[in-house]
Amino acid sequence: MKAFIKRLLAFSIGPAGGALIAFITIPVTTHFVSPAEYGKASMFALTLTMLSTVQYLGIDQAYTREFNEVKDREALFLHALLLPLLFALFLLVMIAFNLGATSHFLFGARDQSTATLLLGVSLIFITFERFILLSIRMEEKALAYSLFTIFIKLTVLAATLLFVLMIRTDFLAVVYSAAAGQIIGDTFLLIRYRAYFKIRAFHFDRVLLRRMLVFGLPLVVAASASTLLNSAGRLALRVWGSFYDIGMFTAALKVAAVLAVVQSSFTSFWVPTAYRWHSEGQSIRLFRAVSEGVLLFMSLLYFGVILFKDQLMLLLSPQYVPAAGLLGLLCLQPVLYTVSETTTLGIVFSRKSYLNIWVSLCSLLPCLIINSLVVPRFGAIGAGLATGVSYVLFFWSRSYFSAKNWSGFPLTTHYAVMLVLLAAGILNTSHFPFMLLANLGMLLLVILIQSGSILSIYRKWRAARRTNDSSSISS
Repeated sequence: MKAFIKRLLAFSIGPAGGALIAFITIPVTTHFVSPAEYGKASMFALTLTMLSTVQYLGIDQAYTREFNEVKDREALFLHALLLPLLFALFLLVMIAFNLGATSHFLFGARDQSTATLLLGVSLIFITFERFILLSIRMEEKALAYSLFTIFIKLTVLAATLLFVLMIRTDFLAVVYSAAAGQIIGDTFLLIRYRAYFKIRAFHFDRVLLRRMLVFGLPLVVAASASTLLNSAGRLALRVWGSFYDIGMFTAALKVAAVLAVVQSSFTSFWVPTAYRWHSEGQSIRLFRAVSEGVLLFMSLLYFGVILFKDQLMLLLSPQYVPAAGLLGLLCLQPVLYTVSETTTLGIVFSRKSYLNIWVSLCSLLPCLIINSLVVPRFGAIGAGLATGVSYVLFFWSRSYFSAKNWSGFPLTTHYAVMLVLLAAGILNTSHFPFMLLANLGMLLLVILIQSGSILSIYRKWRAARRTNDSSSISS
């Protein structure tokens, strides 16, 4: 267990450091950029995320699945990179031939050709970044993974400071700085890990590529649906709202990223660890202990954000404080996703990746319906409600299909905590005099629900301490 925690902490350095840098970058940006301009910039980042999800063709996930199965990892890397890179080039060409329409969708004007073209260029670079960082992660080079994650974020921060302090303070400052920082950081990554690109020794293996596609393509539908689930609120606001609404919603999402860093850190470490434990035949009790520990930690962290939501939004800028009411609902996304990583193992262990399609549909369809019903009337709050409810359904469906293919463990505590978190998120969209007491009461309820897990963790800690004391005395 000590080795488990050490590797988890090592993998957490990068996402945590990246989140800290991002948390510096965001207030710098929002201090100079108005919510409406920030909303335009967020459409660039949103579209980049959505397109990159499709262009990977699920091969990024297949790559991690095959990494410990294929002996020639250099050949595996090049085969995994091939189709996503070609797809990225295709998207760049399509954007170049449709600059006006793409520019209007992103920024509400058809004359932003340079910023629009940068979208296609960024797709090329993040493809290289994705597969290089996956290789580092799967090799369990925790420090290298963390350092390069931090380095890329630092280049974006440096570019942002340069633009907003010396050049301009509109949405183009955010777009140009993000693209420039990403390209510079990824170029360094390409140079440092150029040894991965042994093109001269490359021999095309149709069987290997087909195997990755068979595993990955069902995940494209699921991943695209998941990305659409994350993006639906902003897309709905683009249709029925304004760039101001998108800016406020995005600002709240950025603060919710405080929890998303835990999601990223845990997932980066947990995926290879869970595969290894499964191949070693580890006890189900070990998986359950991890799941309950993650649930406890994430639920406490959730209420930490809820209790200080106004102060957190004030760090961005006073003009973004009204978005504080969205935080409770938007934080459900990283919380429930992180916990679900420990309850969805039956799907990945059984290799029935197509089940992720059903998981996505179970959460995406209600999300689209709720958005269409409430966003026209309630704006950003409606988009937040749709996101929160949809992630409750996402957690349930992931756990349900997993249980159908794996013995698993009871999730009664998980569901009880989840309902309290959803209630807290809805309650915090309003402001009334006793909000603090209500939040503290719900925090206490969550602790009581998980009292069994807390006692179990305490007993294990006491047992480990006695063992260490005995070892010290005997030595």
